[in-house]
Amino acid sequence: MLGDIDRTRSDKIKILFVLGMNDGNFPKANRQEGFLNDQDRILLEENGMELAKNSLDSVYESQFNIYRTLTLPEEKLYLSYCSSDKEGSSVRPSIMIKKIRRIFPKLEQKSDVIQKEYSVTNEQASFEEALQVYHEYLEGGKIEDVWRDILLYFYQKNKKKFSRAVSGMHYTNGAEKISLKNIKKMYGTTLKTTISRLEKYRRCPFSFHMTYGLKLKENEGFQMSAIDTGSFMHEVIDAFFAEVQNKNLNVKTLSEEKVLEIIDKIIEEILQTSRYYIFSSSAKFKLMTRRLKKVVKQSIKYIIESLRYSDFEVAGHELEFGSKNADYDAIKLQLETGENIEIIGKIDRLDVGQLNDKEYVRIIDYKSQIKRLDLNQVVAGLQIQLITYLDAITEQKNSEQAGILYLGLVDSIVKAKKNLSEEEIEKEIRKNFKMQGLILADVNVIKMMDNQLENGYSTTVPVYVGKNGEISEKLSSVASKEEFEKLQKKVKEMIKEISQEILAGNISIKPYQYQGKTGCDYCQYKSICMFNPNIKGNDYCYINHRNNQDILNELMGG
Repeated sequence: MLGDIDRTRSDKIKILFVLGMNDGNFPKANRQEGFLNDQDRILLEENGMELAKNSLDSVYESQFNIYRTLTLPEEKLYLSYCSSDKEGSSVRPSIMIKKIRRIFPKLEQKSDVIQKEYSVTNEQASFEEALQVYHEYLEGGKIEDVWRDILLYFYQKNKKKFSRAVSGMHYTNGAEKISLKNIKKMYGTTLKTTISRLEKYRRCPFSFHMTYGLKLKENEGFQMSAIDTGSFMHEVIDAFFAEVQNKNLNVKTLSEEKVLEIIDKIIEEILQTSRYYIFSSSAKFKLMTRRLKKVVKQSIKYIIESLRYSDFEVAGHELEFGSKNADYDAIKLQLETGENIEIIGKIDRLDVGQLNDKEYVRIIDYKSQIKRLDLNQVVAGLQIQLITYLDAITEQKNSEQAGILYLGLVDSIVKAKKNLSEEEIEKEIRKNFKMQGLILADVNVIKMMDNQLENGYSTTVPVYVGKNGEISEKLSSVASKEEFEKLQKKVKEMIKEISQEILAGNISIKPYQYQGKTGCDYCQYKSICMFNPNIKGNDYCYINHRNNQDILNELMGG
């Protein structure tokens, strides 16, 4: 029996296969309300005229149908989802997959993304499978007798179609290396770059070359982008702290009224500049700007609150490496082949604290969303910015590592199953502004970051201290001084490795794939490279997932 979960009504099913459990499909994304919205329907219902279900009722019905479907089979339940669509773009699994795995952590999950499993089904599907098997055979793999027979069957049935399909296997869209002569013309003998560019190379070498080698870019449209809003928020925060410093004010003792007064003045001044003309160009953008103002004000409020509960002081915002009149020297490295690397960049915020005659530093990066440090991405070269800056600062200032942290500038939405008091709402909002990252596994340093912390979870940094005063490694994101040093060394080696590949002219089409995300997501050059895993030589650079502590143990030789 085949059916849709909304329509199928059956019982006494022994085995059930649920297909297509992908985000937006299971459960189905809410459709538009139609000509009458939910409030119209409720009003008509109150007046005795009941129409189709409103959005909330539809959501409840969808959740019930999912529950009813998943509890139908008596013996076996198979759940499946696609890792990519027909164009090769990655797609996310349904949130239901995550929920089910949380309930049943020992569930076995199989995937044919890396190791393809072939099976004989209908004629059309088997033809595609047979071609894949033959493609692997041409690459040096083995071919089973059953697939030899199937290939012979298709060859004898339609030689022209079969020959045309096989000839396509030899097509390749591989990108040739750039000659060393041209590489020197592009980059010279010293590769001057930024960490974000090196991370871009790790996402996909070909995309990096399109952006920074050939300097291609799309025509700019008249629209507000994440870059515009991110730059705006960074600029307001930077200007706020500069104003506080210029007027010799103590940010920890400023009243909320004074803070809002300073922010309002800064925002109005910034919006008068030509680069933010779009923010006031239409009623739509004016509405978005009002929301953006709210987010900035709320963010600064909680930034100040975290500083009030901290013994660390802000040493500077937007601190630059290597540029003219920079705050710190450029990061300079030399490859074994003799080429030089010079890295410039900018730190969103640097905090310093004093403990036992030692200066501790922490790097804070502002993000327009909640972000966590994933050491899988660090050792793969995708998230090396903060570690690099920490390494450079501690070396140039002769300081100790205190941590690297992300602070999300987010518009908080509180979800709750019951009515909350103002105090409870405030507590929930504060959680969204808790910094995420990696901090030094030293209780004394941690209590400098959160001087209100005795035990339990910190409200400002990702750490849990037990009643015995010890840090819980399982509930905290911490690393020892030695682990930080090993991580810094690993990242420095990674920078050299990436730079070596760039200067060797390697621009291969090799996007990464990690937990359902790939280097092709949001890439504007897909129509140029035509990446497709079915084309010869087109493969993802797969990144395995491990927990952070296992990676730190490995770095320490454990």
